[in-house]
Amino acid sequence: MVRAHRETLACDLFISAGSSLVVFPAASFPQMGTENGARLVIVNREATQLDSYAELVLNTEIGPTLGEVVGVN
Repeated sequence: MVRAHRETLACDLFISAGSSLVVFPAASFPQMGTENGARLVIVNREATQLDSYAELVLNTEIGPTLGEVVGVN
């Protein structure tokens, strides 16, 4: 958790993939990142409580979506 906190404060892009963002303290990291200047991308099948903080929200499955991004599919 200490490392995740440190990395969150240092990042300029935070990608949350496949999380409902309701289990704390981990669910606080995306918002913490945005409050520290990071851009937020959320990839999740369902809407989350942090969608309004995100630059981009993709309500889709993680595997096919991120596979396309990295050229695996």
